[in-house]
Amino acid sequence: MNDPEGAPAFETVDLARSYKLEGVSVDALRGVSLRIDRGEFVAIIGPSGSGKSTLMHLLGCLDRPTSGTLRVNGVDVATLDDTGLAELRNQAVGFVFQSFHLLGRTSALENVALPLVYRGVGKAERRERARRALSAVGLAHRLDHRPSQMSGGEQQRVAIARALVGDPKVVLADEPTGNLDSRNGQEVMGILADLNSARGVAVVLVTHEREVADLARRRIHVRDGLIELDTAHQDGDGRPGRDAL
Repeated sequence: MNDPEGAPAFETVDLARSYKLEGVSVDALRGVSLRIDRGEFVAIIGPSGSGKSTLMHLLGCLDRPTSGTLRVNGVDVATLDDTGLAELRNQAVGFVFQSFHLLGRTSALENVALPLVYRGVGKAERRERARRALSAVGLAHRLDHRPSQMSGGEQQRVAIARALVGDPKVVLADEPTGNLDSRNGQEVMGILADLNSARGVAVVLVTHEREVADLARRRIHVRDGLIELDTAHQDGDGRPGRDAL
């Protein structure tokens, strides 16, 4: 997959998405233009029904826009068929979901290695890369445990390791602390902040929690399918580390 040097992680121009609900057209996004560069830490916030989750799904190539332009790593998604879109999604983006989305009968190691299966990576290399990813999130001792044998915080760490195993340019996190208590939520945010500051991985998260959003360098407020406000912290380099948590 082509990966132009210096291209932003995401770029949208007049991005719109409409849905048909019981014969009525609903405009979830109504013309969003933004640019998110590699290495940024961005929070997308807004009330329920504002369009923030729709925007996240489009950025992650889980859906296609009704109109407008979306480029991911410089690639215009409109030029891709479904196979090409899946390839771009697998290679460029890592996902972390509120509900973890782990396979219940599968070990942590196998859950993390799964994205590499779709890349055709050999079994030995898959396992080694999954082991390294789990070690990076502090779970080297839980490789063979299934999700049911782990706490919510540990399951979310597995999900983060799975998002990172393919060395993506960006991690999209949809309410990553939503199912966690405050301590585990803080630990998960610390891991994401460290990934951003130490590895330069762009992190884009959707959250309704203001204290979580305030850890991001940049905050994009969405309301009624439009960007209401796009702001950023002005002090330092804008990349929160553990001392901000």
